[in-house]
Amino acid sequence: MRWLVLLTGLLVSPLWALDAFPQAGVLEDKTQDVSNYRLVISGLKRNQATTYGEHERRLQGSLWRRVWAVEDRVPLDTVINHYTQQLSDSRVIYQCRALDCGSNPFWANEIFHNARLGGREQNQFYRVALKEQEGRKEKTLYVLYIIERGSKQVMVNLDVLTTTDAVQEQADMNVLIQQALVSSHGWLPGLVADNGRIDEQQSSALIAYLKNLTPGMKRRLYLLVHCYDASHMSDNIQCSQRLAKQLRLATFDGQYELNIDGHGALTPAPDNSLQPALRFIFWPGR
Repeated sequence: MRWLVLLTGLLVSPLWALDAFPQAGVLEDKTQDVSNYRLVISGLKRNQATTYGEHERRLQGSLWRRVWAVEDRVPLDTVINHYTQQLSDSRVIYQCRALDCGSNPFWANEIFHNARLGGREQNQFYRVALKEQEGRKEKTLYVLYIIERGSKQVMVNLDVLTTTDAVQEQADMNVLIQQALVSSHGWLPGLVADNGRIDEQQSSALIAYLKNLTPGMKRRLYLLVHCYDASHMSDNIQCSQRLAKQLRLATFDGQYELNIDGHGALTPAPDNSLQPALRFIFWPGR
């Protein structure tokens, strides 16, 4: 593996790229224009011997792909944390881990077209994260897939796609919210905040969905906003309560007000991100 590690230092990464794991060597590095990039932003389904993402997008743009092989016996969680911490300021569109990600051959062969990404399905991680700049149509999409092979070696595939396409339409978010609310508790996607306030335009799908819930669901649904980016807990609690109040007003339908409260960073973040997150629970349990 020594020659791979040395090779890492010879390659110059774009400014928007993530730093490689220190004990990783580059196996693949390429940049190309793509017109039909297959982006999976949901769980997998299987029908008539075909596996596919229940919700996918086809995008065009400029793709930068890098594949690393980590030195043997480095813990999987250590590698995952190294990359996800660098995405703490991005918006997580979709994430899964272990068996929740489904078929490893699907990811290795059909999405990333790299048999070297084959490994144990209980030891895989997938994240789609988005970075946008105010006033610019161009956005940066990070697609990260990490897998531990049977030999205990960890492989990392990072796709960075620069595109002007809409990554997530309102219909897309509706599907993800609906899938989440099948459970009795968990995290709701779609909450986007900027400078301590909810971005109601980017959160419009979530707001509209919550506003249109049936009265029975509204009475049983409890929502908790969590802020994480402040160094003092009191500041996180104030941020959470401020966002909760804004979300209550935004989702009020003229008759029913949702049960929404702010609890600061009293619950661990769902994805190692410092972005505000929205937790839900149905009471009483279904």
